Amino acid sequence: MGTVLDVRIPRLMREGFALKEIEFQVEAGYLTALLGVNGAGKTTLLSAISGLIPLPDGAEVLIGGYSFREDEREAKECMGFVFDDSPFDEGMSAKLTGEMYGPYYRKWDAAKFEAYLERFEIPKKRALRKLSKGMKMKFQLAFALSHAASFLIMDEPAASLDPIFRDEFMDVLSEVLEEECCGILLSSQLVSELEAKADYTVMLHQGEQLFYDSTENILDRYRLVRGRYELFPYMKSRILGTRLSEYTSEGLILNDGDPVRLDLECVRPAMEDIMYYVKQGVIKKGTVKG
Repeated sequence: MGTVLDVRIPRLMREGFALKEIEFQVEAGYLTALLGVNGAGKTTLLSAISGLIPLPDGAEVLIGGYSFREDEREAKECMGFVFDDSPFDEGMSAKLTGEMYGPYYRKWDAAKFEAYLERFEIPKKRALRKLSKGMKMKFQLAFALSHAASFLIMDEPAASLDPIFRDEFMDVLSEVLEEECCGILLSSQLVSELEAKADYTVMLHQGEQLFYDSTENILDRYRLVRGRYELFPYMKSRILGTRLSEYTSEGLILNDGDPVRLDLECVRPAMEDIMYYVKQGVIKKGTVKG
């Protein structure tokens, strides 16, 4: 066990877009969520971690303890991918894909690959293009685990799956984290489903890392107060932002331990609520511990 991904990117410019002050880790045995509204910089960051974008001076990405800049081959040996669009030749069968591409990795274990295909109920001789979307996701996971990847990077792996299969896929990831010495960085727009599974969360906004902390700590940092809007002026100094509708009024406050009015409901927010207030500009860097 230990750190399987260490990212430090003070600044990275890409086609007029900048990533700024990115610094976080992924630990073996844990799932880290990468969240942010569209345009936050998630794809740019994942591309930098994957080696698709050259790192600028002063930036560093360590995978399995290996520097992507100085020892790219060893770093890639430690990394596995699960993407919404399969990177493999979909005209080939699952079995043939393993035979063709597996030996490129020094730690490839053909027997383990066969075992994962059976465990995930993936047809061995059927062309990948004939597999369901969910089966393709499982195939990528089986391949990555069969070359002993210690770090798995996942970009919207379950976005196009039906809810039942998404639950099954997330359960598989939970089992993998318990059994394997690997850590997972997963980017997804399915915030509510990921919230329940993610141990840690990194959130980006406009290219900047707003926070990196345990998911529980982030959610516990805030509270939502709900009730009649005319009651809110009594809490004006504490309310960071509001969300109003025809029937309800809601305000975001820091969970500082001070009591609120008894005629206002006070609840812990969901991660989707946090993202709403991030988008509104209410939550900014420095307002979240961690």
